[in-house]
Amino acid sequence: MRKTIFLIFGIFILFLTSCFEVAKEIQDWTQVNTSDQLLGKQHFLDNDGIKVFLPESFKPYNAVEYTALIDSLVVNNEDLEIERARLRNIREMEGNYYIFFDSTANSSYTINTIPYTPITRQDAKYLLGIIRQNQEEMSSVTDLDYTKITAKHNNNGGTQIFKAIFKIEDRKIHHQAYQHVYFVSSNKKTALINLTTPFDVNFDPFLEKMIL
Repeated sequence: MRKTIFLIFGIFILFLTSCFEVAKEIQDWTQVNTSDQLLGKQHFLDNDGIKVFLPESFKPYNAVEYTALIDSLVVNNEDLEIERARLRNIREMEGNYYIFFDSTANSSYTINTIPYTPITRQDAKYLLGIIRQNQEEMSSVTDLDYTKITAKHNNNGGTQIFKAIFKIEDRKIHHQAYQHVYFVSSNKKTALINLTTPFDVNFDPFLEKMIL
């Protein structure tokens, strides 16, 4: 199972930046700093009994709808195929997957639920190493540069969270994006989350309202 997790986190770095340009009107949720300021909506993931709390501008999509959305946003065939490949890998993982997209801020949120797999601090270090290795390989064959913003592992005894945030810059088209990767294990459930935005944002207050 851990091998599968490491592979899927490697896949997470394969995403397109061109369709995630900064929206003309940044939404209020991008400025939130504390949980008591949150304005959002709770989504119940039916097949897993999990509740996620997202900004109101995020809407759920099934795979067909999301594929059509990406087709409408992306004009570069190479970028389009990269995102299709990432979607295929997300769909092929053991467990369930859910897709949300904010068309006002051009941000995507995907979550995969997998069999319960606690992650240790050593696992987190190894996982970060795998991600960085894949990023270096991607940089060598594309115009993308990756910069780590933060990487943390927390374990309060009942919940384990691995969090990593990266800034991705496309040298060719002069675009940038931010990728937030979360691994959350609690209450005998595990979720893998990937949030992609065209700007840096503190998403932790929303994650704190997630109920596994």
